[in-house]
Amino acid sequence: MPLLLVHLVMIFGSLGVLALCALRLWRQIKATKSAAFELKDRAADLGNKVSELTERLESVDVAARLAANAR
Repeated sequence: MPLLLVHLVMIFGSLGVLALCALRLWRQIKATKSAAFELKDRAADLGNKVSELTERLESVDVAARLAANAR
């Protein structure tokens, strides 16, 4: 009887540890997905800013050429 109790405790203890590990892994996956989405949003914002700056540089270049041609 005591040997059966020891085996049951070990089985349920192992299942408990496995459940805790799975829960921790799930939380880390969730945090990683959240960070990935945040980085994706930041990259999109940076892409928009780069295109805006490119347009500004092109307009400055055009204005400089027009000023040079006007002289």
